[in-house]
Amino acid sequence: MNRDMIDSYFYALTRVVDAIYQEEPLDDTLYFIVSLAAELTGAKGGTIRVLEHGSFNLKVVASYGLSKAYLDSGAIDHGRSITEIREGDVIIINDFDNDPRIQDKHAAGREGLRAVIGIPFTVNETTYSILRVYFTAKKVPTHEEMELLYSLGKLGCLAIMRAAVSEIESKEKSQL
Repeated sequence: MNRDMIDSYFYALTRVVDAIYQEEPLDDTLYFIVSLAAELTGAKGGTIRVLEHGSFNLKVVASYGLSKAYLDSGAIDHGRSITEIREGDVIIINDFDNDPRIQDKHAAGREGLRAVIGIPFTVNETTYSILRVYFTAKKVPTHEEMELLYSLGKLGCLAIMRAAVSEIESKEKSQL
């Protein structure tokens, strides 16, 4: 890995930590995380989705570089994705045309997508998230790229937990 990439990764992670520490709005922080994940891996775009206890809906909480039509299409099999997320399985799909987990191949084709990397995270006992980055060509991620995505995803979980704690503290203060 070249020095410029190391510097870029280090700078990106430092900026995300700063955003969380300074309690920037959660939406902004998650958008920043997903945009960095996409840009630093050469992806077209990315998403952070959250699955809450008792729900079978992977809610998009941040997206970058993808159209609303694609995000609403349900192109990836959410039933299988939910199982993979709960089990902590990394999802790498390198051939959208021939992978059965792609439900809406036309939506992916219109978006120009051919590959995805999805890394699941446990936010807390009842909430899970997944960071996905989408590529326009086959993608074999490097070890460094996977480490960056893991770090960004973990920071996303930290931001979500910090926002939840802040919300609880605000409610408690207002009740006094």
